[in-house]
This record gives sequence, structure tokens and C-alpha cells, in this order.
Amino acid sequence: MRKSDKQLENEIIRRLTDVCETMKPQLTGFVWLTHEVNYKRFPASLVVTLVFNDEVTEQVLLEEFAVLLPKVQAALQPVLGKDLPAKQIEARREHRLH
Repeated sequence: MRKSDKQLENEIIRRLTDVCETMKPQLTGFVWLTHEVNYKRFPASLVVTLVFNDEVTEQVLLEEFAVLLPKVQAALQPVLGKDLPAKQIEARREHRLH
């Protein structure tokens, strides 16, 4: 990873962490988020995954995804210089161990 890629990675992490920590208490079932990226194909390769617990209904997941989508886009906009396309933001459920 080049030094510039590492700086970009740190900025993406910082911005996504801010969104995550701000929104977790406000949304039902939202647990965390993560991202994957190949800097040789950045920003087209950037994918953000919003993770919800498996107890949320499909309806709640869709409603919360609709709330989080523009927040993720707004957070990353200064880094990308444009909005991250919605197709590069996904949601999934994760089983929680009790």
C-alpha cells in the first residue's frame, strides 16, 4: 500500500467511524459498518457494508438503510469529490451471539 493509499484509508475509516458512532444509538438494529477497497481501482472498488442484527425486520432494515445511505455518502463526499453511488453501499444482517 502506498503512503497516499494509507492516508486515504485512514480518512475513510475516520469518516465512516463518525457515521457509525453517531447513528448506532439512533437506529434499531444497526450494529456496525465496514468497507472494502482496492486502491488500484479507487473509488470504483469502494464498497461500504452496513451491518444490522438479524432481529430487525426487512421493513426496518430498509427504512434504516434509507437513513444511513445519504449519511455515508455525505461523509465520504469530501474524500471522493463526489457521492459514492448507492450501488456501492449495501446492507446485510449478522447473527448475534447471546
